[in-house]
Amino acid sequence: MSASREKKKRQEFSASGGVDPRAARAAEQRAAERKSNILYSVVAAVFVVVAIALVVYNSGIIQRNQTAAVIGGEKYTVPQVAYYYQQVCNNYASMFGQEYLQSLKSQSYDETQTWNDYFKSEAMNAMKFIHAAKTAAKEANITLDDADRETLKANVDGMKANASAAGYGYGSYLKAVYGPTMTSGIFESCIEDQILASKYATQYSDKNFIYTDEEIQAYYEENKNSYDLIDAAYVTISGAPEAKTDDEGNTIEATEEEKTAAMEAAKAAAGEILDAYKSGGDLEKLAEEHDATYSTSTPSASSVCGEWLFDEARTSGDADVIEDESGSRYYVAVFNSRERNEALDYSVRHILVTGDSLDLPEGETATEEQLTAKAQEILDSWDGTEDGFASLAEEHSKDGGSNTNGGLYENVPKGRMAPFEDWCYEEGRKAGDTGVVYYSGTGAHVMYFVGYGDTPYWHYACENALRSAAQSEWQTQLTDSITAEANAGGMKLVG
Repeated sequence: MSASREKKKRQEFSASGGVDPRAARAAEQRAAERKSNILYSVVAAVFVVVAIALVVYNSGIIQRNQTAAVIGGEKYTVPQVAYYYQQVCNNYASMFGQEYLQSLKSQSYDETQTWNDYFKSEAMNAMKFIHAAKTAAKEANITLDDADRETLKANVDGMKANASAAGYGYGSYLKAVYGPTMTSGIFESCIEDQILASKYATQYSDKNFIYTDEEIQAYYEENKNSYDLIDAAYVTISGAPEAKTDDEGNTIEATEEEKTAAMEAAKAAAGEILDAYKSGGDLEKLAEEHDATYSTSTPSASSVCGEWLFDEARTSGDADVIEDESGSRYYVAVFNSRERNEALDYSVRHILVTGDSLDLPEGETATEEQLTAKAQEILDSWDGTEDGFASLAEEHSKDGGSNTNGGLYENVPKGRMAPFEDWCYEEGRKAGDTGVVYYSGTGAHVMYFVGYGDTPYWHYACENALRSAAQSEWQTQLTDSITAEANAGGMKLVG
């Protein structure tokens, strides 16, 4: 058949409604190719979307904006809650140590929650108060002033210094401390909230918790055991049996007979010490002879020995043997006198000198001699005026709590500043005195004594106790007035 006749037959077949097999196969192939192209395009688009989602997720943007708690109707994100959570953890780490804290978080706090759950609930409570206080501050038109901004800056600068010391950038360090969702903006806004809340609480307290001398005196009379000074000495004689172990080193529990015999021996030793003391013996030497412990520090008024010493019936020269059965010990106590703590508060400037003040080789620890020598060098450069000392403090002091205000601590009550308290209360101390004091817990201190105040310790302590109790009750009421609800999904990302 010729080509022209074949073509004519195909045209007639198509005109009658038939389908050309070759054309059909070609159409099917083209349709299949189009479907394939569409499928590949869809798959490629899905991969692009997934890739973008992973980048966004890993950046922390999604988690950062996720709600972890709703407090007082306001949403708080994961990093905001993480900020307060970490503060709770830091408090416990200071008590238990960081390594123990990590193991503690997975342990049960009670029958309903782990320690980690408890930390989160404590963070929520802190946030409830901050939320309520900052809200009240805004309603009262209380805002941050220049001094508050300086406080914020000091906190940020301190964190930046910590980051640098640890080998981190500022932002990276915040993520290492508070979690991958933290940013510098969120961190600093949380500090702002705390400063504002604290400012409101202080102003509220100063306005509402004011006590008269009569109220303070009445409180003292009811609680004088907590504020009086006892001049006494006592010897502690152990009544515990000698510890024994078996061949494998395991402790052998003492028998009742052994415990009774040990207490009887302690009682006999206490009687001998008391008789020898009443005969003119030196109590400290007698304690040493009997391998006992001598002390002049005032024990707690609630302890067995303290109850005897704080008894209103005590008179100068009283001495007796006191049994502490629950503690398996005896005391020989001597009472000399009791008085109200009339020590005045004081104001002082200081310059803290630490290892950071010295140019030491890496890894070398500063010695007491090096620190005191550096402190004396700073003091020798002083111009002899209080303003000059303040300038030196701002230039040299490593104490972040006072190096921006000339090293000044005002109206310090007795018992507050262990590093230099003894120096401040030395007999004959007067305004303008200077010196160098070394304290192993902090470093060397260059001292400038400003002077004594007019508030005795007992008065300050009692007023502070009244204010603290009132503040605590007010804070509890303020916190309880705020509703708080954790968002399970967001809270999982905290901690």
